[in-house]
Amino acid sequence: PKKITIQVIHIDLPVIPSTIKEGVWETTDKGVSYLVQSPVPGSFGNSILYGHNWTKLLGGLTQLKPGQTFDIEYSDGSVESFTIQTTAYVLPTDVSVLRDSQKPLVTLYTCAGPLDSKRFVVTARPS
Repeated sequence: PKKITIQVIHIDLPVIPSTIKEGVWETTDKGVSYLVQSPVPGSFGNSILYGHNWTKLLGGLTQLKPGQTFDIEYSDGSVESFTIQTTAYVLPTDVSVLRDSQKPLVTLYTCAGPLDSKRFVVTARPS
């Protein structure tokens, strides 16, 4: 994935390949992180994209609702649309949102709540 566009909340950001190193999730202030250990968005499994809840990044994510869509552009120039299935607040210790899926699934998440005490999670499937 090269770029994510969520028109309804005015997000148009690069997707930055990221990893988990010694239990620490790499983050960026330049776009949305894509966990390279997860599948490419649109392929089978749970693709994980995440970012800071800053206004210029994923700060508007909590406004999303099921039925809305977003697009992911790939390095070959192709674009795939995804339809939001669920949104939820979870505790940081709730890793169930990262579980693999038997079908194509994209999970977007960011910190939320006082002192980042929660995570806001969006799941979506290819449209």
